[in-house]
This record gives sequence, C-alpha cells and structure tokens, in this order.
Amino acid sequence: MMKKQRVGAIVLAGMMMLSMTGCGNSKAKAYSKYVTLGDYKGIEYTKTVAAVTEDDIQSKLDSFVDGLAETNEVTDRAVEDGDIVNIDYVGTMDGEEFDGGSATGQDLTIGSNSFIDGFETGLIGHNVGDEVSLDLQFPDPYPNNTDLAGKDVNFKVTINKISVKTTPELTDQLVKDNTDYDTIDAYKESIKEDLKKTNETNAEKQAKSDIFDKVVSNCKISGYDEDVVKDLVDEEFKSFKNTADSYKSYGYSYEDVLSMNGYDSEDSLKKGITEYVKKYLDQKMVLYCIAAKEGIKVSSEETDKKVQEYMDTYNVKTKEEVYNYFGDDYFEVLVLSEKVMDYLKDNAKLVDSTEADSEDTEAADGKDTTEATTTEASSESEDTTEDTESTTEDTEATTAEDTEATTTEAE
Repeated sequence: MMKKQRVGAIVLAGMMMLSMTGCGNSKAKAYSKYVTLGDYKGIEYTKTVAAVTEDDIQSKLDSFVDGLAETNEVTDRAVEDGDIVNIDYVGTMDGEEFDGGSATGQDLTIGSNSFIDGFETGLIGHNVGDEVSLDLQFPDPYPNNTDLAGKDVNFKVTINKISVKTTPELTDQLVKDNTDYDTIDAYKESIKEDLKKTNETNAEKQAKSDIFDKVVSNCKISGYDEDVVKDLVDEEFKSFKNTADSYKSYGYSYEDVLSMNGYDSEDSLKKGITEYVKKYLDQKMVLYCIAAKEGIKVSSEETDKKVQEYMDTYNVKTKEEVYNYFGDDYFEVLVLSEKVMDYLKDNAKLVDSTEADSEDTEAADGKDTTEATTTEASSESEDTTEDTESTTEDTEATTAEDTEATTTEAE
C-alpha cells in the first residue's frame, strides 16, 4: 500500500512547518504587527521518558541478526513458502493492461502478503523459467486503488530466480565478529544504554514541543501577510500535485492520493494546506518575536557549523549544494529556533515526572537494573528533516528528511 503522504513538515520538536525557505531576517520586524506575545516564561510542563523494555532490546537484536543474513540462489527445486522469487509479471483486465499492474525484475517474498490473495500462493510449486497464469480478483474494498476494487484480473508471471534467506544464529562469536563487544550480554547492555539515551533525547524534544505549543496558544495572532500565505499554499499545492503525478506509474489516480491523505476533494486539500500554512506562520512569527524581545541572535560561525554538520552527515560536497536546496537563511533560522526553544525550556517549570522501572535485561538475577520516567517519544523526527517530511519526501533524493526536528524555516 502506498505510504500515506502528509502536507507540510515536522519542526520545532514535532510541530508543523512547510518545506519552504524565504526572505530571512528582513521579515522578522514585520511579524510584530500580527503578534501580541502572551506568557512565555514559567510555562509548566511534564517530561516523561519511555522505559527500555526487553522487547525494545530484542527488536534491536533481531535487526542486527537480520542485517547479517545471506541470500543464496536455489536452482534444484520449485518455489516454496518463504522463498524470495524474482519475477516479471503483466496484469490485464478484460485483455487490456492496466496502470501499475506490470513490472520486471521484482523481488517478492512468498508469504509476505505483499500482493493480492492468490498471487504468492499461486507461484508455489513452480520452477525457474515457468510462466504462470493467475486468474484473481482484487479485494473490495481496495484502498490502494478504488478503481480496481472487486475487479477480475489476470497476471502472467515469469519466474526468473528463486532464492532463500539464511539468518545466522545469535552467538557470542557472531557478536564478537561484527561488533565492538565480546558477548551477547555485553552487546545487550550497550543496546539498552543507547536506547535510554535515545528515549531521553526524545523526551527532551517532546517537552520543548509541549512548551512551545503552550507559548503559541498564549499569544494573540491578529492576521497574516496574505501574499505570503498565498505563496506558501501555492507551493505546497504544487508539491502535492507533483507527488500525486509520481504515483500514476503505480496505478494510483489523483483522487486516490487525495483520499489517502484524508481529503475528499481538491477544495478540501487546499483548505487543509491553508490551515497548515497558518499554523506554521503562527509558530514562526512567535519564534521571531521572542528572539527579538530577548536579544537571541545567531552568529555566522554557528550557522557555518550547522551547515558543515549537514554536509558531513549526508556526504554533501559543497556548501553551494546545501544552499541551493535549502535557501540562504534556512540554517540561520534552524539555529535560532534551537536557541529559542532552549531559552523557553530553561525558563519553564517542570511540574510532574513519573518514574517506571525498565524491564530487567539481566537474566542472572531478574532484578530491575534501570529506572526511567515513562512516556511516548514524539514522532519525528525524522530526524531531522526523517524529520522534515514534505509531500515530496518520497521523490526528492536530497530532501531535508534528517534535519534536526527542533527546526523551523525562514520565510
């Protein structure tokens, strides 16, 4: 099923913004005519940290072992459940091919239920080189493509290759050969410590997000620069349309993409985009007004450092490439937002914290070994702009997907 797209992007520890850059600090002074700041010091908040569980640790161990699995070709038998088959297939309805119904060289794990009922099981027992004809029916409803729901279809499938995936057994030797640790227990302990740090970081981001939400709600927003609103809405609408177009090759119509995003018409889409834009502008204008009032500024050295971090992380060769994509002032505003968020948290009041023991990760004595406060971490981020996600995230090779989630963008 196609991944559900979402208009806008995640910033400021989980709050919405658009994937647009703009005119920079020259706009900041104009925001004050739209914003009356409310209380932004002494904001009460809770900080809760998710406990590390045995399931969390096991999931990491499973991923570790799965990453060391080997895939080997099988040439002496027919397809079995669990095999990976490489196939070509052509789908037809009433003798005519349909969009998204054909592919070549596609790997498919039998039993994964990636295809409609009968497709994968229909290949079991067949050999490399066989052409298999499958008369099937799309389920009804079929949210992936409502035009196909309940329709009869024929797939002609050619089996190119059969492979099996072999996963190694988790042993001390496997750990020693592939990590910096000598035993499973030592590796599990390192995983637990890493997860604790991650949970703490996520809780910190969520706390800042909660504080900023309250700060924005305390402010009075009297209006917007309508030209700015129009430009942002038009840009996001164009981005959405481009994304929808890119999914035509997978058999999804424009109406399908609208529906998957929760919209029943283009008018409702534009209304939704406009709401996101205004929420973004609320946050951005408040951010700038607080920074101006408290004298929070950003130096060129701080901006350069942030750009270099991005280049190092994503192996970008030149600053010019970065600025061409993000715009001239993106990273300046990124640093500014981090500083304002830190300032707000430093001047906020922690009023509640709930502690919970993490599950025991040492089988020897069965005792709890760590304590942490509990809660769910915030979504995003991701990442960073994994945490700036725009409607073009699936088609942009150099998106801002992994920029720090506590960012915002310049106008």
